[in-house]
Amino acid sequence: MKRIIPITCLVLALTNCSKKETVPPNTTENAPTQSTQQSDADFATEELDLSDKKDAAAKRIELEKSLEFTKADDYLARISELFDSAQKENDFSTLSATIGNSALDQKQLAQLRQLLEKHAVDTEIPFEQIGEIKANKHARWAINLQGSDPIVLDLKRDVKGNWKIDKVVLPTSQKLAGADKPRLPNSDTDALNYTHSFLKSLLTQDFKKAKSMVDASNITDAKLAGLCIIFEEADYKLDPNKPLRALFMRDTSAGFYINVISNDGEKAAQFSIIAQRENAAAAWEIYEINLDSLLGDYANRVSDGDVYFTPLLKNPAGGDTLVIYFEFDSEGLTERTKKQLDIVTDILTVDPNRTITISGHTDSKGSDQYNKSLSNNRADSVKQYFAEQGIAPSQVLTEAHGDHRPRLPNTKSDGSDNPEGRRANRRTEIYLDF
Repeated sequence: MKRIIPITCLVLALTNCSKKETVPPNTTENAPTQSTQQSDADFATEELDLSDKKDAAAKRIELEKSLEFTKADDYLARISELFDSAQKENDFSTLSATIGNSALDQKQLAQLRQLLEKHAVDTEIPFEQIGEIKANKHARWAINLQGSDPIVLDLKRDVKGNWKIDKVVLPTSQKLAGADKPRLPNSDTDALNYTHSFLKSLLTQDFKKAKSMVDASNITDAKLAGLCIIFEEADYKLDPNKPLRALFMRDTSAGFYINVISNDGEKAAQFSIIAQRENAAAAWEIYEINLDSLLGDYANRVSDGDVYFTPLLKNPAGGDTLVIYFEFDSEGLTERTKKQLDIVTDILTVDPNRTITISGHTDSKGSDQYNKSLSNNRADSVKQYFAEQGIAPSQVLTEAHGDHRPRLPNTKSDGSDNPEGRRANRRTEIYLDF
């Protein structure tokens, strides 16, 4: 049986629901409560923060677009400009945003600022490539500073193919005590930096520095001197576009292709270097230098393609030998040979207590007695030149062999004259393996 609700009850219920809630005394009906006021303040602050964040994001996007470069040298030109403007304007905000915390933390960013407050970007060579770690994908560059060691940047390509800063290494000291040349950070512990520094020493004819960086049991003084002579005569320099390219980089060994080019802009030549160390905590040493392809290019540049007209030979007794050449029936030194001997002079000054041996040789033209005398005069002319440069005669021993130790046959297999062979035999050999 259904229950029937009196209609009077329904009317009373509807009447009560339609009444307004009674306003408490001493309050204004439309006044906002304290919680409502706080919410409005928070909302205003959030609006302001959101506006700032949008502006910052827009600036960040604009900055990133301005740094989109598919060519590494263009990217480095822009980065070096940011370094330069930060130093001149004392405003590091854009530079900090460019590098970001992924490459440097806040402490390192502060160190970078202190560095740039004291040292401006070099105006002559603001940046240069050290080498490629992975071909066209991972490269190392240096920002050169005035009065300081360089800042090293590792760059990698992003998914769009643009170069971006992956790692920054600051100088360990702003100016190394007693150092007359800038030095790459971590040169002793990083194989690429070490090899690049070694090449710079050779190219600047700093034999003493180069000698200190090699495994002396495997790389002779003669090979280093020969490299110095080759670089000087062929006017080689490191190819600025791709100076070094890593073949492999392991904890205790690393191999590199070295690209050099002459100042006349001709096609680059190439040779290889292997660096090694005993363990991951030890310093690197240059262990092997393969000059085969470089010597061929050198011959084309300097001696009309005569591959035998080289300043560096393998000594049958072991090691390497420096060689200078003479004109037919002559004991006089040419301007070319004097330049070569100047490099050897620098080597001899490294240790005045050591001696070298000079052996004179001739081709087969002439009698044995005449050739013996001529070969002796050739060795003596070299010794005399060293003496004029301040090398003590006691440091230099001489030998005369006439035509008894030819490098190449003086005649061809059919008995006819061999001018190329005789040219290679008119020589003086310098044994530098102390």
